[in-house]
This record gives sequence, C-alpha cells and structure tokens, in this order.
Amino acid sequence: MISFSRLQRYFILCVLALILTACAEHVAERRGTQVDVVPVIYSLSLKIAPEQKESAEKELDLFLQENNSIVLTQNMELIWYSEAGESLANNTYKKLLKKGVSDKNIKFIQGGRRDVNRFDYEINLIVHKVLLQVCQNPKVTHYGRPGDGCYTESARWQSMVNPENMLNRSTDAEYTNR
Repeated sequence: MISFSRLQRYFILCVLALILTACAEHVAERRGTQVDVVPVIYSLSLKIAPEQKESAEKELDLFLQENNSIVLTQNMELIWYSEAGESLANNTYKKLLKKGVSDKNIKFIQGGRRDVNRFDYEINLIVHKVLLQVCQNPKVTHYGRPGDGCYTESARWQSMVNPENMLNRSTDAEYTNR
C-alpha cells in the first residue's frame, strides 16, 4: 500500500510538471517566404546591310559593354537568321569566350525562315529576377510567430546570382517549376 507521504510527493511532482509545461512558449512552425523567379530578357536585334556590317558590330559591342555584368554571369542566346547573322554570331561567340564567359552559358539557335526578312541576328540575355513577398514589421511581444525570419530569408534569395538553380526541376515532383 502507498503511504500518504509518498502519494503527497507524487501529487506535488505532477503539479510542478503541469506548471512547468503550461508556462512553456509554443513556437509556431516556420514557413518560408513566397518566392517567384521571373525571367527578364534583354534583347538586341540587328538587320545587317552589307555596307553597314561595322556599324552593326559597334552596336553589338555597345550592347555587350552596357550589360557586361549580366553577360559574364547569365545565360544568353545567339540567334541567327541569315549568313551575315551566322558570321556575326560566330564572331560574338569568340569575343565572349575571350572575355571569360563560360561556353555553357551561350546557346546557338538558328532562327525560323519566317523571320529572315525582319532580322539577321539577335542576342538575348536571360536574367532571372526574384520577386518576394513584403515582410511585415516584427512586434516585440510576438516571438516565434510564423513571419519571423522573413527579412533574412528574403535577403538570402535576393543575394543569389542564379536563383533559378534553386528551383526544383524534377519532372515527377509534386510541384514542378516550368
């Protein structure tokens, strides 16, 4: 049989455990920020007349110089529609390799026949921008709420050079990014 003093100790221990757990703060599970990665394309299209080939090359050099930081790190497409465009695409490719651009970032594309009359050559620089939700101001008395960490998570996403590489590209994933 249990003595009264022992029963009293068990009761005191249960009351203490109840008091300690009832006063513990409940931290909500953290949820990541909503992130949209949007492709932005900087493009230059040229119609190359035989007597204006140097002018077209100067225009192309100016475009590459103005977007130098993008050219060095992002993907690009060199699209040609004619023989003059193909020649300019090959020259551009050689210039980019000399600048230090990775050949993995450069994609050659032969344009469709319906566009031959419009342009001879086109260069597209593809930059992925991150759009984030607006973070709400934290309140002093609301620690552990789901919105905590929004600022740091947003800053982390904005600091990425290639945010598109963080997206799930698996075709059998539940949420597939296309």
